[in-house]
Amino acid sequence: MDIYLKHITEENLKECINLKISKEQERYLPHTNEASINEAKVNSQWMPLGIYKDDKMIGFAMYGPDDEETDCIWLIRFMIDEKYQGKGYGRYALQLLLNRIKEQSTLRKIYLSFHPESIVAEKLYLSFGFKQFITGFEAEDEIFFELIM
Repeated sequence: MDIYLKHITEENLKECINLKISKEQERYLPHTNEASINEAKVNSQWMPLGIYKDDKMIGFAMYGPDDEETDCIWLIRFMIDEKYQGKGYGRYALQLLLNRIKEQSTLRKIYLSFHPESIVAEKLYLSFGFKQFITGFEAEDEIFFELIM
């Protein structure tokens, strides 16, 4: 499968912003890719990446270190465009992303959060060994998972 990750630059920014999720998924992932990229401009350690199949961007991911915890990386955003969902691309891209994080970081934990009703996301993350954990910041629309490497 020819899936790869590529930095978001001025050349592919519009393509990234135009990625869409289904209307139903919008309640699970309320922030747009554009908002995430703007956050990355403020926090220069965050890494926004396009997920590509062949030469077409099919998704977006962003990760970076936590400002307060020194031993973890946050997977801040992970999405696949609605036209490319259900084909195994998300699973493959997540594996690439986790491999990249492991290669580039000495930090031993990866954290992420998602909407508790997003069963597809939960199954995906559990299949990679993520486990739910309690942070003390839980909200009705967010649960937290961690992967200890």
